Amino acid sequence: MHTAPHVRFCILGPLEIWEGDRRIKPGGPVNERVLVMLLLEAGRIVSVSRLVQAVWDEDPPSTAVHQIRKAVAELRRRLPCGHEIIVTDPPGYRVTPDDGHLDLRMFHTHMRRAQEARTEGSADNVVMQLRAGLDLWRGEILGGSGGPVIDAAAAVWEERRLTATEQYFEVRLNQGEASGLIGELREAVAAHPFREVLRGHLILALYRAGRQAEALEEYRRLRTALAEELGIDPGPKTAALYERILRADPHLDAPEPPQHIQEPPFTCTGAAPCTLPYDLGDFTGRREELRRLTSVPPADGDRTSPHILLIDGMGGSGKTALAVHAARRLVDTYPDGQLYLDLRGFTPGEEPLPADAALGALLRAMGVPGRSIPDDRLSRIALWRVVTAHRRLLLILDNAVNSAQVRPLLPASPGSLVLITSRARMPELEGADVLTLGLLSDEDGIEMVRRILGPQRVAAEPEATADLVRLCGWLPLALRVSAARLRKRPHWTLRHLTRRLDNDAHILGELESGDRSVATALRMSYEAMDLEHRHAFYLLSLHPGTSFGAPAAAALLDTDPHSAEQILEHLLDVHLLRELQLGRYSFHDLVHSFARTLSEDHPPLLPAVARLAGQAVAELERACDALFPGRVRYGCAPQTDPRYTGPPLSAAEAQQWFEQEWRNVLAVVHLTGCHGMHRHAAWLSRGIGFHLHARNYFTDFERTAGTAVDHARQEGDPELLCVSLASNAVAQWQRDRFQEGIASSEEALEIASSLQDSRIEAACQSRLGALYASVGRLTDAVAYLERAGLAHQALGSPREEAHAMANLCFAQERLGRLKEAVQAGERAAALAREAGDAGIEVTALANLSLAWLGLQQGDEAAACLDRARTLCEPLRAPALTSLVLCNLAEAELTAGRADTAQEHAALALDLARRHGSRARQAAAENVLGRVDRAGGEHRRAVDRHRAALERATAIGLRTEIVRSHEGLADALQALGDRPAAGRHLHAAREHARAMALAATD
Repeated sequence: MHTAPHVRFCILGPLEIWEGDRRIKPGGPVNERVLVMLLLEAGRIVSVSRLVQAVWDEDPPSTAVHQIRKAVAELRRRLPCGHEIIVTDPPGYRVTPDDGHLDLRMFHTHMRRAQEARTEGSADNVVMQLRAGLDLWRGEILGGSGGPVIDAAAAVWEERRLTATEQYFEVRLNQGEASGLIGELREAVAAHPFREVLRGHLILALYRAGRQAEALEEYRRLRTALAEELGIDPGPKTAALYERILRADPHLDAPEPPQHIQEPPFTCTGAAPCTLPYDLGDFTGRREELRRLTSVPPADGDRTSPHILLIDGMGGSGKTALAVHAARRLVDTYPDGQLYLDLRGFTPGEEPLPADAALGALLRAMGVPGRSIPDDRLSRIALWRVVTAHRRLLLILDNAVNSAQVRPLLPASPGSLVLITSRARMPELEGADVLTLGLLSDEDGIEMVRRILGPQRVAAEPEATADLVRLCGWLPLALRVSAARLRKRPHWTLRHLTRRLDNDAHILGELESGDRSVATALRMSYEAMDLEHRHAFYLLSLHPGTSFGAPAAAALLDTDPHSAEQILEHLLDVHLLRELQLGRYSFHDLVHSFARTLSEDHPPLLPAVARLAGQAVAELERACDALFPGRVRYGCAPQTDPRYTGPPLSAAEAQQWFEQEWRNVLAVVHLTGCHGMHRHAAWLSRGIGFHLHARNYFTDFERTAGTAVDHARQEGDPELLCVSLASNAVAQWQRDRFQEGIASSEEALEIASSLQDSRIEAACQSRLGALYASVGRLTDAVAYLERAGLAHQALGSPREEAHAMANLCFAQERLGRLKEAVQAGERAAALAREAGDAGIEVTALANLSLAWLGLQQGDEAAACLDRARTLCEPLRAPALTSLVLCNLAEAELTAGRADTAQEHAALALDLARRHGSRARQAAAENVLGRVDRAGGEHRRAVDRHRAALERATAIGLRTEIVRSHEGLADALQALGDRPAAGRHLHAAREHARAMALAATD
C-alpha cells in the first residue's frame, strides 16, 4: 500500500477514512462492515463467507455473495488507489495498510513499545506509550453497531484496551502520583464498574491522597454492586487492599523517587507529541469561527509571544469540539507538537486542575522524564518555558476556570498557538484574542441532526426536525443528547421526542443520555459562582418576560441599578445571561428552565415579586404621565416605592419604554396574579391599556382589560373594579362588542354612583354615552355625554372632556343637530390639542368634518380632514386612519369627485380589513356603495350595501344599518326591483325611527 500512504483508517470508534483533510464516506452499512472486518484482520485473508457472516450473521439474503462483491467494488471506487488497498486473494480479500495509517496497528505498536520500555525499566516511556495508544480510541469499534461477528473480534481489542488502561494507572501510581489520577480513574470506573483492577487503583489513589474515608467507601460501593448484580464478593487482591487500608499499612504509601541517582541531562527528541482527542466525525457548521481559528497569522520576526485565542461560551455550546476540530486542521502548521489538556474548570465531581499538576502533565507529554520534573511550581514554570522556547506548538487548554489557571501554562515560543476554552470570559488575560461562541443557526442545527441520525429520518420528518432544533434552543449539547436518545430508540419518531421536550417543567430531564446532560453542564457553571451570584441568578430568573433591563434587575435583587449592572455583567461573563442589545438582558430558554429548579437555599420569592411589581407600576406611571398626561387620578392605585420613582420621561423616552416593556408588563400581571397580588395585577393591566389602545393593539387591549376586571373583583375594591370596568368597556367598544361594553359601563356607573365619586361617575357616563351612540340610542347618548362633559369640565380634566365632546359631536350629527355637533367637535379638538392627545383630536376632527358637510361647508370639512390625516401619520393607527379616509371619501363624493372618493374609500376598506374592525368595514362598504350608485354601477352598489348590512347587523351598528338599507333601496329602485327597494326603505325608516333620526324619503 505504499502507493497510497495518505489514506488513514480509524476503526477504534466509529469508522472514519481520511485522505489528508478530506473525509471519505464508505457508502452505507454493508460497506462499513466489510471494510471494518478486513481491517480487523489486516494483512490476513478474510473469506467471502466470513464477510457474509460479519454483515448478516446467521440470516444472509440469497444475494449475499453478490452484495459482498458489490461492496468491495464500491469501496475500491471510493478509496484512492482502491485496487491496491483491497486486494483479491482467493477465497476472499485482504488489506495491508502501513502501521502508521491504521489506528488499530498504531495501538498495537504503542503497546509493544510500552512492553519493551517496561522490560528496560523506563517507566516514563511506558506511560507515554500507553497514553499515546489509549488516545487513539474514540469509542467502541464501529460505534458498537457492528453485529455479533465484528463485536466478537472487537471484544479482543477492547480487552487489550482495558488492560492497557489498568497498566497505565498502575505505572503512574508506582511513580508516586495519586490525587492527579482520581478524576481519570473515576471516569474509567464509571465506564467499567465491575473492573476490579481499575477500582483497586482508584481506592489506592484515594488513600494515598489522604482521602481514606472515600477509599473505604469506594470499596463498599464495589462490594454492594457485585453482590446485587452478580451475587459475588470482591476478589482476594481487592479485599486484601481494603484490609491493608484499614491497618494503615505503611507499604501502601506512595514510593519516594530515589534521591541518590543523578539524572542525566534530558532532551525532548523523537516524534512530535500529539495528545489531541479524536475529532467529531459529524462536526457541523461554525464556518466563520473555523475560518478565524485556522487563519491565525504565522509567527514572524516582529512577534514576541505566542498567539492566544480564547473561545468562550455557555456550557454545551461546543467549545471543545470546535477547538479540537480546528486543531486537527492545523496539525501540519505546528510540527513540534500538538497538546491537549483538560483543566477541569467545570468538571462534575472534580476540582480545577492546579497549575503545578497541569505543568507536570504538559512536561511529561513533551517527553521530560518524571524524575526530572521539579516539585515546586516556579521551577516547573521555568522548565516549561525552556522546553517550549524554540518550538512551534499547538496547545489546547480546555475547560479553564480563570486566567490565573492559564497564565503559567502559556508556552514561551512566539511561533506557538494556544487555544483556550472556558465558560468564563477572561478580559484580564493579556494579549488574547476572543471568540465568543454563540448558538447554532437553524440550518446548522438541522444539519447536525441529519449527520447524527442519517438523512432518511430527517427527510421523513422535516417539521419535527426544525421543532427539535428550536426546543433544544439551538444548543449543540442539547441536540447531541436528543439525537443520541433517538439513535438508542430507533422506534421513536422525532415528533414523539419533540412532544416530550415541549414541557418546560420536564425538558431538562429529557435532555440526558448516558454521561451527557444539559442540566449537569449548566449546574457546573452555576456551582462555580459564589453564593451571592447564585442567589442573584435565581432571583433574576423570576422575571417573567423575555428580556429585562437594569431597573427591573435592581428591584428583583433589592439593590440599586449600578450594583445590579455589576452582577448582570458577571453573569454575562460566565454565560448564564445574554445581552442581545445594549442594556437588555435575557436567559437562554434551557438556562431559564434550569434556574427554575433552584428553589432550595435561596431567598423567598414573594418579596422579590412584590418589588418587581412595584417597580413595574412606578415605571408604567412615569411613561403614562409623559404620553397620556390628562389621565384621571384614582385613589385605588398601588402604593409605589420611592426607590423606583425617577425623573419625568420625554415623550420619545416613554414611547421607547412602552415598545420595550409592554409585553413584560403583561407577564408581570400574570406573575403577580399567581401570587395573589390582585391590586397590582389589575392596575398594571389597566395602565398598559392606554398604550395598547393608542397603538390599536385591540385584541391585547381587550384581553388585558378583562384581566383587570377579574383581578379587581378578587381584590374586592369597588373603586378599582369601577375603574377596570370602565377601561374594559372601551376595549369592548373598539372590538365592536357594543352590548358587552354597555353592560360593563352600566355596572361601572352603578358602582360609581354608590361611591359618590364624581370623577369615576363622569368617566363611566362618557363610556356609556359613546357606546349608546354606536348602537343608535342617540338621545340617551347625548344626555350621558353632555353630563360627562360638564362634570369633567368642572373637575379640570381636559382630556376626558375632549373624549366626551368628540363622541357628543358624532351623536349630535347623527341626530341632525349640526350646529350643536360643530360646537362639540370644535371644543373637543381644541381640548385634545391642549392635552396633547392626538388620537382624540383625530376622532374629534373626523366627526366634526361630517357636521360641516351636513351644513354644506366643504372647505371647513376639508380643513378638518387635512389636519386629521396629518395627525394620523405618526400615530400608526389603522382604525383612525380608516375613519378619516372614509369621511374624506364622503367629502370628495359630495364635491362631485367620485374617482378620488373611490380611492379613499377603497383604502379605508383595506385598512379596516387588516385591522379587523367590522364597524369600519361597514362604513367603508357603504361609502363605496354610494360611489358606485353615483357612477351608475347599481348592481355593484347592491353588493357593497349588502356586505355592509351583514357586518353592521352582526354587531348592532344601527347608524350603518340605516345607511345600508337606504343604499339598497336606492340601488334596487334604479334596477327596477321596486318591491325589494320598498322593503329596504321601510327597514331604514324603522331603524331611523328607533334612533329618533328622521330618515329622508
